[in-house]
Amino acid sequence: MEKEKLPIEKDVDLEFEYKVYGIYDFLKKHFKFVLAFLLLLIVISGGLYYKNQVDRQNREKASLHLSKIADLLSENKLEDARKELENFKKQYGNTDLYKVALAYEILINKEENKENKEPAEKLKNELKTDLSSGVNEYLAYLKNKEGNSKEAKEILKSIDSKKYNYISAQTLYALILRKEGNFQEAQKIFETIKNNQNYRYFSLLAKENL
Repeated sequence: MEKEKLPIEKDVDLEFEYKVYGIYDFLKKHFKFVLAFLLLLIVISGGLYYKNQVDRQNREKASLHLSKIADLLSENKLEDARKELENFKKQYGNTDLYKVALAYEILINKEENKENKEPAEKLKNELKTDLSSGVNEYLAYLKNKEGNSKEAKEILKSIDSKKYNYISAQTLYALILRKEGNFQEAQKIFETIKNNQNYRYFSLLAKENL
């Protein structure tokens, strides 16, 4: 008697069918595990979506607070601006807009003739671009004003020629040297700045100090 053949079509991919049935068999045996895993993925995805929505809303609210601070500063309402700033720091101190608030705090301090290093130190650590170089220069200015000229000079020396504020930092460095009595070294720096016509203001300032 002729042995019965399996009803397989000529073009059927046996390997593919074997894989499909293998997957089906696995799902059937581990249905609860697979279902729990899928539910976990859905929960995680939903949680991430919710977090992104909350972050976006917080950012929008934080932006409104910063806009209000800017308006108060433009109207020279420094006391109100500082109150709004303190509220911002309590509510949105963990957002990426915190660095803007720190910059406003520095401005308010300058307007009130309060020279506080703390916001500048924090802002320097928050900034990831060359703008941190400008904050470093401001910190050097504050440290020198406090009488810590050694640390001020170290900060200024870290601002190299590639930085946008190199010339202004060098000017401050030379002024500190002259104040310390190091006239020869200060004169060298002032001569270099004087010959740099790309920075006319600092060139003229250097001439005044030669």
